[in-house]
Amino acid sequence: MKKITLLVITLCMSFFSYAQFPESFDGGPNLPAGWVEYEGSNGLGTTWSWGVNDMADYATVRWSEILPAGQTAEDWLVTPQVAITSTTNLLTFDMTDFNAPDFGSEVTVRVSTDPSQTNIGGFTDILLTIDELDTNGGAFQPWSVDLSAYVGSSIYVAFVMENNDGDAWGLDNVDFVELPSCADPTDFVLGPNGITTTSADIAWTDSNGGGTVFDIEFGADGFTPGTGTTINDVAATNYDFTGLMPDTAYDMYITANCTGGNGDSSQVGPIGFLTAFDCTTYGVPITEVFDNDNAFISCYTTEDVDGDTLSWITQQDLDLDGDMVNETFATNANGDPLTIMKDDWMISPPIALTAGTNYQVTTRFNVTNGSPNNASLEAFILDAPNSGANQVATLFSNTGIDIQGDFASLETMAYEEMNTFSVGMSGDYYIAYRSFGAGGSGFILMFDSIIQESLSVNEFDQNSFEHHYNKELEQLTLESSTLDMTKIEIYSLLGQKVIATPLNSTRESINVSQLNDGVYLAKVFVNDNFKTIKFAKN
Repeated sequence: MKKITLLVITLCMSFFSYAQFPESFDGGPNLPAGWVEYEGSNGLGTTWSWGVNDMADYATVRWSEILPAGQTAEDWLVTPQVAITSTTNLLTFDMTDFNAPDFGSEVTVRVSTDPSQTNIGGFTDILLTIDELDTNGGAFQPWSVDLSAYVGSSIYVAFVMENNDGDAWGLDNVDFVELPSCADPTDFVLGPNGITTTSADIAWTDSNGGGTVFDIEFGADGFTPGTGTTINDVAATNYDFTGLMPDTAYDMYITANCTGGNGDSSQVGPIGFLTAFDCTTYGVPITEVFDNDNAFISCYTTEDVDGDTLSWITQQDLDLDGDMVNETFATNANGDPLTIMKDDWMISPPIALTAGTNYQVTTRFNVTNGSPNNASLEAFILDAPNSGANQVATLFSNTGIDIQGDFASLETMAYEEMNTFSVGMSGDYYIAYRSFGAGGSGFILMFDSIIQESLSVNEFDQNSFEHHYNKELEQLTLESSTLDMTKIEIYSLLGQKVIATPLNSTRESINVSQLNDGVYLAKVFVNDNFKTIKFAKN
């Protein structure tokens, strides 16, 4: 059985001949012969392509442009022509949406008996709609469509991704098989109890009628069937797994046992699910770099106050500086440039703070892809996780923010806010970020949100620094006696900032090969305190 994990690819036969299935899109780099991909009738969309991940090939489509309100992109992938008989009357395939949370996309499965493979108007029968929230965030899920109504006909099947906000989907293991006497469970979604840190309620569709029971086996992601935990004779069409570990991926396999002598279905799986992140692990000091999407979904509160469906999300698959390592950040999209004023909130999980203690919040952010000097961002300390809560402290409020650096240096040249505050009563508090202002004002990119106890002046004065420049390596090495350095800023003697980069230890080496020979001043920070040193590059 081919392990289903992430992404997609495609296959085909000749335009004039019937296709051979199953199609697992192995081999690339092109889609298989006979498969056709094209944009929708309104010309908005992109095309499907071949992809590979974890040694598995697939077909994939990715749309990243934000569309104006009211417009939808369609991305079509159409099979070669297939003759439907009594032994090919069930379409089966695996599919996933790679991105979370909700980007406003879905995939419809459509059928056409029209002799033209590319006649969009011929695909009048929509047999299945898969919402992105039904895919459980990344792991391929099995789906099936009953085609018994088309026995005796030759058809085309289209997989159509429809979206208005950009998304990425994957397709794999497309086949036309005999509709079994005992049909497989299909359409796996979250059940009524949802996901918690230690439980996951998974539901499915049973098309066999009354009396069907189900045998389930589950275990850690990637386990071999036969070695997991089994649950037999489940009478409901959902099961609530309990006693699980937080932030952990699991797989399940399921078999339907039918009544009336119809036997068993095939074993379906693996069906992947992920338990929620344990938000109680957040405590001062916190260094949030937004590298765990599950933690963000589980623990952060987002509010789309402007109602344009474009609230804060996390991003883990963009390389901003060309080093082949993807940067991680939280981001808030442009919004509608014509009609909507942007107003979106991102609120942290609860953080236990002590009355009378000084705390420091460090925020690193930048902006891209908007009109110049038009983005706005502000930050507060709240006493409850909602935008209407009491604002215990205002950390900063910045308007007219423009991109700093170019696209390849968005993180290294990010703005940095360092703000201190204290609370009058011990308890749980929240860091809240509000992106606001005119629509189309740019994507806010939030790289870091750090909270720690503020360093006293005496503690800083008792710490010592040493530095050394290595001419051969063109490196400036810094050593701090007791305290972790948090940032360095290097300036020319004319006052121009030429390097700014975060630090996080008592010994750091900074590459200064890009600087011209000369004398430079460097500010070495420990939280909001700094010491200035001078060095010569030669």
